[in-house]
Amino acid sequence: MYASKEILKDCRVIDEISKKVIDVLEKKGQKARGSSVIKASKNAVSLLLSKKKEIVPTFLSVYLPMSTIESIGDTVVPTVSSDDDTSVTSYSLSMNSKPMNLEKILSDIFAYAFLELKCSVNIRRLKHEISKQISHIVQSARSYSAGRSTIGALRTINQFSLFFKSINRLNEEWSTMGYIQYRNNDDLSPILLTQITFNDTLINKTSSSFDLLRTLDVDELSYLSTECALMYDLNLDIPTLEEALKTKILFDRTSSSLSSYFLTVVSKSTDADTFQESRDQILGNDSPSFSVEEMDAIIGRTYSARGVKRSYEEDPILVERNKNRHRQNKVIENQRDLLHLKDTYHLTDCAFNAIFQFIRSKRKLCSLKEIERLRKKTNGKLPILFTSTSAHIKFEYAVRTAIFVARKYESKLEQFNILNIRFDMDGTLIGNKHIVAISINCTEGGDQCQTSKNLVPLGLFEVQKENTELLRKTLPVEFINDIKSVKRISIGGKDIDIHVRLGGDLMNAVYVFGLAGFSSNYPCIFCTQHKDDLHITEDTAFDKTIVEGKGKNKKTATVHIGPTYYHNLNKRARSLVEQKLCLAKKSNELGYKCEPLFGDLFDYQDYCVDTLHMKLRVFDVILKDILSYASRTGKYGAEHLTIIEHKIKILNQHCEKTVGKRFFFQVDTDDKIKLLFFIDSFPYDDILTDEIAKSARTVANKFKEILNEVKHTNIKRKGVLKRL
Repeated sequence: MYASKEILKDCRVIDEISKKVIDVLEKKGQKARGSSVIKASKNAVSLLLSKKKEIVPTFLSVYLPMSTIESIGDTVVPTVSSDDDTSVTSYSLSMNSKPMNLEKILSDIFAYAFLELKCSVNIRRLKHEISKQISHIVQSARSYSAGRSTIGALRTINQFSLFFKSINRLNEEWSTMGYIQYRNNDDLSPILLTQITFNDTLINKTSSSFDLLRTLDVDELSYLSTECALMYDLNLDIPTLEEALKTKILFDRTSSSLSSYFLTVVSKSTDADTFQESRDQILGNDSPSFSVEEMDAIIGRTYSARGVKRSYEEDPILVERNKNRHRQNKVIENQRDLLHLKDTYHLTDCAFNAIFQFIRSKRKLCSLKEIERLRKKTNGKLPILFTSTSAHIKFEYAVRTAIFVARKYESKLEQFNILNIRFDMDGTLIGNKHIVAISINCTEGGDQCQTSKNLVPLGLFEVQKENTELLRKTLPVEFINDIKSVKRISIGGKDIDIHVRLGGDLMNAVYVFGLAGFSSNYPCIFCTQHKDDLHITEDTAFDKTIVEGKGKNKKTATVHIGPTYYHNLNKRARSLVEQKLCLAKKSNELGYKCEPLFGDLFDYQDYCVDTLHMKLRVFDVILKDILSYASRTGKYGAEHLTIIEHKIKILNQHCEKTVGKRFFFQVDTDDKIKLLFFIDSFPYDDILTDEIAKSARTVANKFKEILNEVKHTNIKRKGVLKRL
């Protein structure tokens, strides 16, 4: 109704606008203080004039904070006022004639309820409850004043208790941009008002931009509100929200001293599908995605490496009809893309879940270049020594770290006189490089210290292949001397002896001790028994006649062949002294090939056999024999092939059911046997005859009993292991 926007700045026009606002409020059964309405009208005009776009406005939006609006039916006592004390929980009565500052009481209750109690507040109900209870207190004081003034009667009471049913507990949700979100428990009621709380840092940043540029930048506040709305399918009118944000900030920027702002915005209803579909179309252009046909061509309808564990046909993704259809399709495409990346780059489920949890909590992901820079900085703090083909740390540093880990599981390490440090070696492939990895742990910490996560890395050494001579050239002399130099460690003021034990598989023992290997006449790494007599026990011991020399030098001797022992040198156990004497002779006897890799650092009795490799190798031998017997059908030609293919089908069904499709059997003429773990459901009877199936089951079960007994610490007392 005015010729231009500039006329709106006139004081008389502001008064006219304020009167019209008051008229609108009265029609709705509401009221507000005249000063608040005039201030809101001035802010509305200021915002309208600050807009850069030259659009002729058709109406003026005046935003009043909900805290300034009251119902006409509310009862407010105007005879007392709140002092300017910033206390949240207490208010005093004064002699001033000013009306009670209900707005400050409400604001303080909001701050305490949300910031301290983490609760939501129903503003309309809270105003009604405060007015009703204060009115009841005043009426009671009047009835018991006995000639005194009502204020005088109220001053005799130190404090008043008010009970509110309009305060409810909030549920904490995940954070957005580092700010914690809370959600009301009442999810069933229709949402007409959305209360959004911002801290003073964001508000001050927005206000500072207004001081410099005379415009309010609320993009960050708007983004946070939009993200919250999308998570819970709330349809906010964003332009109206931004205008309300600007109005509220300008309204309170001069008078508010609270640490938090509270804003109630009326949400205009918009079409859910249209709103979400338009946003999804924007988000959908962020990164290219594979089509359904391309993904089917890449990974198929049922992914073969996972078998029945991942089947799109058996576990379909249900999408509700006509509800956020575009967004659901985009989510499905993203899921298939992630599945493709996970399987292409061999990400384990544990690694994928860890990355997901990190992104969910941090809301960001650093580049690989930044991670490499951090790794380089972290490694710079560790005493790592590098050569052209190796990297290792000081042995004393590693031992102290292993003891630190062991103290987590055994707090009384100081009471031990000797601590055993297990020195593990094993070869592995990292990319196209053959690496010997060495790690240590303190065995006094128990089984937990021997798990992969609790092992302390000592060094990585690149070799062309594993043998004694190449390892001798690869391991630096200073590395071996460093290990030999650590004899005692000080823990808590007490010096404790360190005993280093060697661990690994049997092949590693051959390389470390300089033995001839398992194809020699003396293949055992613990004793000097001939390969023809390794099966001899106490019950089968016998006297053997040995002929030495030829012609006139021919001599005949009788030797007793009995069982051998690991620790007893008198019963053919190996020793470093014996090895040194044999190597001094011209002839190579008893399987000694060269000097030990670590000299006299490790004795044969210090070696700890890796039972995992033993388990796998023995089961390989058992499986090879089972397949050998299963291949004898007594038939020939096509009939024989049909029977074999049927047995292979049974074995592959067993593999798929137990360990997936990564292991399989096929008809072949070579001797390369695939590994199969023996569990209770192994199909002995389906591929073997009755007697052979019974024997095979007995052998496999006996070996499993041995593996169980090895786990016990009291195997010597039971004698069960020896019997098995």
